[in-house]
Amino acid sequence: MHARRAAVAALLAAATVPACSSNSADDKAQSKPSKTATSKTPATATPAPGPLKFGSQWRWSDKDDDGKPISGTTTVLSYTQPAKDVDLTKEASDFAHPVWSVLEVKVCVAAKSSPVTVSQGPWALGFPDDTRLDSPNISGSGVPKPEYASNGATVNAGSCLRGKITYSVERGTRPDRIVYGSAGRDTVEWAVPEA
Repeated sequence: MHARRAAVAALLAAATVPACSSNSADDKAQSKPSKTATSKTPATATPAPGPLKFGSQWRWSDKDDDGKPISGTTTVLSYTQPAKDVDLTKEASDFAHPVWSVLEVKVCVAAKSSPVTVSQGPWALGFPDDTRLDSPNISGSGVPKPEYASNGATVNAGSCLRGKITYSVERGTRPDRIVYGSAGRDTVEWAVPEA
């Protein structure tokens, strides 16, 4: 049996099925988060009253499909735009005049939790016009390290995973919030400081 491990703030997908994403321009233009294989409402995670500040941990807890407890924290550490350490061509972007940006996040799994699988899929940039840009799952050569898991990574109890997610945005635009949310779950937001 494939045990799915789900936790809202931990960007979780099934233990053997990574989060799904598409790289098409039509999918990125939609105003909804990427769908994740394990969408269900958390048992005890509560949405923040407003956007959190960078560095603020969001605590979550739930049970996986086997009834085992999962819990931990998720934190947005930084957002950089423009990102000077990205070495990708213009063609790697869906925008006519791309500006590269980097989001750094960290997920920690509690000591008494079952392992959790995380990925870039549930992360999005939120913009003042109420649109979102889903994580493009860009990885490999040319992106800043350490990369956040693009195809899913298991985080064991008592451990953390920190990494960077690379985005491209259209020149002249800047997100005002970082959004974590997968289908069927409450979203959590962190306010992006002004440049």
